[in-house]
Amino acid sequence: MWRKTLIGLAIVGLLLAVRYAAHREAPGGLLKVQRPLMGTTWTIEVADHGRTEPARKAIAAAYAELERIDRMMSEWKPDSPISAVDANAGKHPVEVPAELREMIERSIHYSEITGGAFDITWRGMGNIWHFDGAFVPPTPREVEKARKNINYRAIQIEGNRVFLPAGMNIGLGGIAKGYAVDRASQVLKKKGFADSLVDGGGDILVSGSNQGQPWRLGIQDPRAERGQMLGMVKLTAGALVTSGDYERFRIVNGIRYHHIIDPRTGYPAKASMSVSVLAPEAEKAVVLAKGIFILGAEKGLALARRENVDALVIDVLGKRHMTDGFARQFEQK
Repeated sequence: MWRKTLIGLAIVGLLLAVRYAAHREAPGGLLKVQRPLMGTTWTIEVADHGRTEPARKAIAAAYAELERIDRMMSEWKPDSPISAVDANAGKHPVEVPAELREMIERSIHYSEITGGAFDITWRGMGNIWHFDGAFVPPTPREVEKARKNINYRAIQIEGNRVFLPAGMNIGLGGIAKGYAVDRASQVLKKKGFADSLVDGGGDILVSGSNQGQPWRLGIQDPRAERGQMLGMVKLTAGALVTSGDYERFRIVNGIRYHHIIDPRTGYPAKASMSVSVLAPEAEKAVVLAKGIFILGAEKGLALARRENVDALVIDVLGKRHMTDGFARQFEQK
């Protein structure tokens, strides 16, 4: 199972972007199926257009694709290919499926464009930051020791063989769930259902319309009760992903410690309260939401513009910063 509390940029199950309205099968011909998977709750909705049974089969096929990706890319499954890479760190390279090798290569690219704010070797830190049960911040010595195991540049790839130096581990939670959202949506389209929503615990991708109207996606206010929105966007295609410091955190001596760890420092990122990203694909939105969160408004929005995505940054003072494209789509509450 994918773990809910993932260090650094590998944060799964974030319910940070929530929809304004829930839909059921009967009204308007929307078929909705929810399932627990990858450490979070997934929701898939399709407009069945009177084809209920084919729609059910299409959703079942989409969930089968999610399970396939989970078996391959979850570092929490001891028999997965990525777990084999981690288990053999410092010993020998491991042959992995080409699909997994390509994801690792894309991850290295994301690390490069974010200046290391995204790094799949975050898992080498171990579990020095944990937000379940009693919370005690790690000591500076513990952080510095663990941080030495983070270095995406040390990943070695030759063909489909992947090797890690001793002490290092890869965790794909910060990218693989977004990829899985994209793949599930592709399955639905191939099955003939182009009007759909795939929600992987708050990482959302929509296609087509919701009963003839755009899908309405809300953005959580980072300093309000769950369900209170800053505003919303309407989409007929693309992903909305939000990363925030309010999902899993503790406050000690007036300091907010949260689960979005800057892999460059080993400490919770300090520049943002939340970041929402609009992108054509969920994978890119997931990665850049966390990367921009760590980089902060100025550097983060510059990155968004270079990567042709739109973003909203709520900085640590609560001030809003957004790209022009996001401003055009954002409807403030």
